[in-house]
Amino acid sequence: MRRSKKIILLFLVAALMFTGCGLLPAEKSTRKMPVEKTDTEERKISTAIVERGDVTDCITAECVYGSQKSESLSFNTGNEPILGIYVKEGDAVYAGELLAEIATGTLDDEIEECKRICKQTDTDLAYYTQKLAFETERQQIAKRYGRKFETKTLDDLADKKAVLEGEKKVADLRLAEAEKQLKGRRLVASFDGVVTYLRPMRMWERSNTQTFIIIRSADTGFMTSLDDVYGFSVGEMYQLESGNDIIPCTLASVTESTTVKDRSNLIFIPLEAGLEIEDGTRAYVKIFRQEAKGVLFIPTDAVRTIGGRTAVYVQNSDGMREIRYIEIGLSVKGLPEKSLNRTEVISGLSEGEIIIIR
Repeated sequence: MRRSKKIILLFLVAALMFTGCGLLPAEKSTRKMPVEKTDTEERKISTAIVERGDVTDCITAECVYGSQKSESLSFNTGNEPILGIYVKEGDAVYAGELLAEIATGTLDDEIEECKRICKQTDTDLAYYTQKLAFETERQQIAKRYGRKFETKTLDDLADKKAVLEGEKKVADLRLAEAEKQLKGRRLVASFDGVVTYLRPMRMWERSNTQTFIIIRSADTGFMTSLDDVYGFSVGEMYQLESGNDIIPCTLASVTESTTVKDRSNLIFIPLEAGLEIEDGTRAYVKIFRQEAKGVLFIPTDAVRTIGGRTAVYVQNSDGMREIRYIEIGLSVKGLPEKSLNRTEVISGLSEGEIIIIR
């Protein structure tokens, strides 16, 4: 009996052991942590060496050879039949000459009616202005001598004058708009030149707003547009580079551009007479404005403003980045040539030091 109890006890202990093993969670493999990149690996550092050389501030401008003046004309009141074309390609034209026109429809009658209304309004307004002045003076005299007078008459005249002034303003606006529409139906040369393009269209064919006539002046030269023309002087001689050719030119004129805000047009005329240059030939002109020779310089992109002071980041002997405040002189930025993107260093850096650009 005692032996049986021992067997039963051993059986229970064994059962509990197996049950405990089943309750334990299954062993999982250890998950690897992601490899973190260092600062140097995450961000590529661009550096430069403080060098000695020249810092040059110059303008490089691209020029294109062609006519000094060019005008593209088109009808701004479209879908009207062509009434007349009075020139052909190659014709010389003069300022003010009528080149082509489209049908005006009832526009001529509208303009005549507007002119009639304007004339009548002017006459009526002059009459009531004079009558108002006379009545004002008459009432002032009556008041001076203590005589009675009606202010209503003066008020009625003032009201009539105000109404006529409003009608005159409306009539003038209608006439101006009608004349503007008429002008848009006639193509007139604004300068002396040559017709270099004429859109092929038949008489009474419907017009549209596309370019109809192109006029170019006989005067040619290399033209360019610049935001800053400081340093360029009319009459000065410049050398233009076109491929391997050097073309001596003189700056003929500098005018404000009418197509691009805050830009100026420059026209360079080749000095060599009879030089054959094709339209569209490109050339480059450079003008040196300031220059600092044999100075310490760094890339302009490395210069920063920290706390209101000019500074750069320097790589010290431990390879760490530190701020260095500097004094700079001539600084050139934004030019395509890397050799001209430099800033002069007056103090704060020594030749051979390594600076961090970014």
